[in-house]
Amino acid sequence: MEKIKLLKEIEFSNNFELVSTKLLEWKKRKPTPELNKLIKAVTDWYVYTFELQTNEGFRNKIIEEYRGDKLRAIERARKSEAKVEDLEKELNKYKIAYG
Repeated sequence: MEKIKLLKEIEFSNNFELVSTKLLEWKKRKPTPELNKLIKAVTDWYVYTFELQTNEGFRNKIIEEYRGDKLRAIERARKSEAKVEDLEKELNKYKIAYG
């Protein structure tokens, strides 16, 4: 999935570059208020999309960290349970030996 996502992001960036280059070319030839609005709209669109991509990356990183923390906590709990069982067995030995 990550490869597909990266390919889509590259395609988006390439498409944006194509559109923005053409808009700037038209602006150099004949600037108009309407063209300036269009350039601003396309730029805002790119910034918004980039922010979504960045937020998704951060979200995924945070989820990975939470999963890692959860797995470490589970492993510590299992080790603690095993240690408690060992200590209970040892305590039972002393109870049997010393009554």
